[in-house]
Amino acid sequence: MPRRALVGLSVLVLVVPALMVIAGPSTASYQRPRIVRDPIPYGAKRKHQMARYSLRHYGHKSWRLRHPRVIVLHFTGGSTYSSAHNTFAANSPNRGEMPGVCAHFIVDKDGTIYRQVRLSIRCRHAIGLNYTALGVEMVQETGEGAHWADRQILHRHVQIRAVLKLVRYLKLRFHVRMRNIIGHSMANDSPYFKDLEGWRNDHTDWQPIDVKEFRRRLKNM
Repeated sequence: MPRRALVGLSVLVLVVPALMVIAGPSTASYQRPRIVRDPIPYGAKRKHQMARYSLRHYGHKSWRLRHPRVIVLHFTGGSTYSSAHNTFAANSPNRGEMPGVCAHFIVDKDGTIYRQVRLSIRCRHAIGLNYTALGVEMVQETGEGAHWADRQILHRHVQIRAVLKLVRYLKLRFHVRMRNIIGHSMANDSPYFKDLEGWRNDHTDWQPIDVKEFRRRLKNM
């Protein structure tokens, strides 16, 4: 092969890896897991309620979720997907205020990921963080306590695998830092926490020790 051609090849060999480095994570890293849409009713009335809630607790009137910076892990405290979905759909007052609670996703024990609400909408799932957090619920009974329940999920391969895929996708899509993937029990200590009414979270789901294990698995994916 002519010397000129060999030189050209050497340049290509050097340039291609450089381009790969500049490009960062591959498209496969951002792969969206299979998600089943099963939306709860969230029309104009509920959006207005969420906007009013945001004004009272965060100081600005909006139902829109823009640039989420936190992902909060929860478990449902019940044994079925339908019970959690129906609770979110009911839009019943919580702590005497509307709207009712909800989360963006519920992951069933069989690994099915259900989207409850569009990601551009705020849900009441963690006091002090709803203005900037996505909520991921996992179907699991409380049983012997929060740590026990967390471990059931971590040991249920098909479910935890689906949750990890979902959280990885959300993390990369919204550029959420690993330290801002937290359990509900950790919400009060988040740097993003704020509540003008002085409310605090009292939930114990997803203990710090179990979130640490979750993050470790997420890093290793």
